[in-house]
Amino acid sequence: MNDTTTPSPTAAVRLIGGPADWSGKTLTHMTVDELAGPRESLGSYLISSHVPADHPDLGARAVYEPNGERWPADLWFFRGWAPAGPEDAELRTADQVVPVDVETDTVGIPTEWVTDEGERHRVERILAHWQASGEDQLAPDVWHVRTASGTDHELREHPGHWEAGHLTNNGATG
Repeated sequence: MNDTTTPSPTAAVRLIGGPADWSGKTLTHMTVDELAGPRESLGSYLISSHVPADHPDLGARAVYEPNGERWPADLWFFRGWAPAGPEDAELRTADQVVPVDVETDTVGIPTEWVTDEGERHRVERILAHWQASGEDQLAPDVWHVRTASGTDHELREHPGHWEAGHLTNNGATG
């Protein structure tokens, strides 16, 4: 009798946001079984050719992780650089935010928003995304996005409503 196990098939993981050499790419190093495991054990620190020039560690890694259970395990979002630098674009926050109506794709990724004044913004690129931690149930999910006009914005997804604000100092994320 031969005891052999069939390896789990590989799964495609789509990267959302981050530097140009990783944003929108697909990783195929994970198995279906690994993706079914605890979310805390998933993610990657990826070597990038697009570490910001002003970053104190030009060997910093692009950090990608999946969101919590309501999101597919095969979508990993850019969280920032490891180690983080004091001038990282991901540390920016909007000074002023206004209520907005946001449209998302079928997964929940924002595609455009409209202000109360009717001003429409189309998301050209997701830059980074952080899911609210379980520590503060009212904290928003935060999205850094670049619009079709080339400006960076922060979208905050609160339970039941969204806000948007302009991010100053359009630091490049890739």
